[in-house]
Amino acid sequence: MAGGKETPRQRMIGMMYLVLTALLALNVTKEVVNAFVTINDKLDASAEIVNNKVGEDYRMFDQKRATLEAQKEDLTEFNMWNGKADTLELETRTLVSYLLTECSDMIEEAEGNSWVANDGTDEDGFVTKLKPLFDIEVKDNYDIPTQLFIGSNPMEPIERGNELTNRIHAYRDRVAIIMAAYTKDEKKYSFTPPTSAAGLSEALRSVHPEDSSRIAHFYHSLTVPETLYDSGEEKEVPWVSATFNHAPIVAAAAMFTSLKVDVKNAESIACEYLLSKVIAPIFVINKIEPMAFANSGYINQGDSLSLKVMIAAYDSTSVNKIRWGMDDDTLPERWTETQGGLNLDGAEVGFHKVKGAIGIKERGNTVWKPWEFDYTVGAPMGAISQPNMRLLYRGYNNEIEAAASGFPADKVSISASSGCSVSRGTNGKWIVKVGAGIRTATLTVRGQKEDGSVVTVASNTFEVKQLPKPEIFLGGIAGGQRPGCSSVRAQTRISLRYGEGIPLTGVNFNVISGFVSVEGLVGDGRINGNGALDDKAKQLLTQACGGKKVTITVKYVDPSGTQKNANPLIFTVR
Repeated sequence: MAGGKETPRQRMIGMMYLVLTALLALNVTKEVVNAFVTINDKLDASAEIVNNKVGEDYRMFDQKRATLEAQKEDLTEFNMWNGKADTLELETRTLVSYLLTECSDMIEEAEGNSWVANDGTDEDGFVTKLKPLFDIEVKDNYDIPTQLFIGSNPMEPIERGNELTNRIHAYRDRVAIIMAAYTKDEKKYSFTPPTSAAGLSEALRSVHPEDSSRIAHFYHSLTVPETLYDSGEEKEVPWVSATFNHAPIVAAAAMFTSLKVDVKNAESIACEYLLSKVIAPIFVINKIEPMAFANSGYINQGDSLSLKVMIAAYDSTSVNKIRWGMDDDTLPERWTETQGGLNLDGAEVGFHKVKGAIGIKERGNTVWKPWEFDYTVGAPMGAISQPNMRLLYRGYNNEIEAAASGFPADKVSISASSGCSVSRGTNGKWIVKVGAGIRTATLTVRGQKEDGSVVTVASNTFEVKQLPKPEIFLGGIAGGQRPGCSSVRAQTRISLRYGEGIPLTGVNFNVISGFVSVEGLVGDGRINGNGALDDKAKQLLTQACGGKKVTITVKYVDPSGTQKNANPLIFTVR
């Protein structure tokens, strides 16, 4: 690739390209073959640098959009150039993916497996990265590149080899058309790709005069020469033959990386051109972070808080001037001026209002933007409550609610006395677990101040008990009921759970064993470990009609690991 003014980095890459091409014509040693790996890695690193730079250019479109929207400007022209940039990005990703896929296919012929890296595809399926060339076992294989891209006659390469040139030139032509096509001052400009580079000057007559040199620079940067001199053949041969004929596989792979660098450099040229067409001041931004804003930092239970969550983009190296006043000094004539952040006074309990303005640079001038903030200072106080009961149970995830007035939720913590553990639950609740042998537990709530110090705001002692025994249910049949025959016959298993009188949820009991007996019938049925009835138990239940009493007993293990006998389930079948 050649033509146009080049940066020092582009000249360096060009020199590496020439060295690479020259080495292909030599009978290379193992050391030289390994050198291609180093050259490839350097080219890949250069491609990454260019890729980062062009990524910044694409992001500049978003910054210019934000400026135009903030100034309530018409976005019609911006949308046109931004759309062209989106197309450029997609075209480039497509071509780079094609080149890397061809390289991977070539290496796969030698190694027997795909050479696309595990993280080498993006979210749209485009190939972006290959495995290291160092890992190739047959680095000096020169038959495969020749077979895949040239064939038996170097003067007439096969279609797959010619397709490399065709794809690069097709990308070049499409992007050049995108760059040139627009209307200015009611005059339409366009670009019709010439059949060869010799016709470029004539083709540029239809573009805007101020664009011709930049479009020509882009065009030349991706123009593949038709032929190159091949020292092995001792004559001019097609470009693809000079590039891949009898080239070691690592050298051919490095050539693909070089082509990728050429494409990324061309993309950078085109993206810079498209970005220059959007006329909008750009605010200096080097940091972006989410921020939440509210009129007040304190509300009472039952109230609601209006919260705005947005992305703040700013220059962290620039310290803006701020004018502000608080409470009685919120009138502009009473404001004081400072720079950076503010320290708001928390000495007086109650509601406080802060108002002011911040100076922002727009087109070289300082523009003052108003702002205000409300906050409340509260006296430290706290409370611990248990929404479901006034005691703690062993082996149970006891839910605790803790509040510390004057402290945000993320600055409130709970600790427990020895033998207990505390962890965060959901919806602002805490989970307290009590170990074996503990009869009372003391919970303490603390709040952390902005300076990092911690204060105790509440402490309560709770009684600890064992979990109450669960009830046995046969399906939905509870003790003391008089179910019908059909309802009883339909049941196949029992379960253990709490009835409506015990407000504990999420408690699981493991059934160990049990028995089913029916008044007046011989024998007992068994209950398996999963609560299922055996055949004998089912048979007894089918014969329990006519006022017979059914008794079910169960052994189980509660969440604390203790084995217990449940209270029997007794009911009479109608």
